[in-house]
Amino acid sequence: MLGISFSSLFRRFSAILCGVVAMVFLTNISIDNVYAEDSTMVEQTLTQACIDQPYSGTMHKSSEADLALEVEKDCLVQNGREWYDRRCSFCHGGQGKGGKGPCLTCGKFAYSANSNMAILTTISIGITNKSVGGAMGAFGTTISGMDILSVVAYLRSEEVRRIASGEIKDPYIKEEIMVFPE
Repeated sequence: MLGISFSSLFRRFSAILCGVVAMVFLTNISIDNVYAEDSTMVEQTLTQACIDQPYSGTMHKSSEADLALEVEKDCLVQNGREWYDRRCSFCHGGQGKGGKGPCLTCGKFAYSANSNMAILTTISIGITNKSVGGAMGAFGTTISGMDILSVVAYLRSEEVRRIASGEIKDPYIKEEIMVFPE
């Protein structure tokens, strides 16, 4: 026959479907300027006043192509902290330090790339592949896109705070390998 099992086809179809759902979700977020869109699924708690507030602090980006986050904008980070405490801390522990689920403020992500966009996508569409070690529900239909963005800003602000305090090593510093002369 074809040599492809039903489960293999199902996994491939699921991966494609998750990608399409993520792209549809992410089209509501502009990378250069983030604006709140009307949502028919959930009520957004991040206020328009917070979104419109001017920002002159540090922007967090993992790379040039990554989504820049305002990690020092108090209203954005506070909104993200509230959502995190409500929906994420049960598995990922207080302040994202890990629990039943992995640490989210250590600068390393087990199930996605270490980019703001990948984290936002993972929160939105979840993790369905238990073979990589875990599963997480999709929050894209129960939390608005801007509120998910504020959760990522909160996680990154905690990561920045933990690095500055010396609690964790800076994952962005590339250590050079020591070479000894012969």
